[in-house]
Amino acid sequence: MYVISECLTCVVVTFTLSAFLFAFGVILLTIKQQIESRRSTSRVFQKVGTLLGARPAAVVVRHETLGR
Repeated sequence: MYVISECLTCVVVTFTLSAFLFAFGVILLTIKQQIESRRSTSRVFQKVGTLLGARPAAVVVRHETLGR
């Protein structure tokens, strides 16, 4: 009888901890989404949605010379 009680206690504790971890994960994801949505409203953090609005960047290409 003692073994069954211990097993049942382990199962209940496992389910309780997993429920708390799941709730904690949902809360963290919600906080992360709120932070990202606040950043997107600021002009500093706005992402350019089209290629036409993107700034041109200089790309330097180095050619390797084969010397012996």
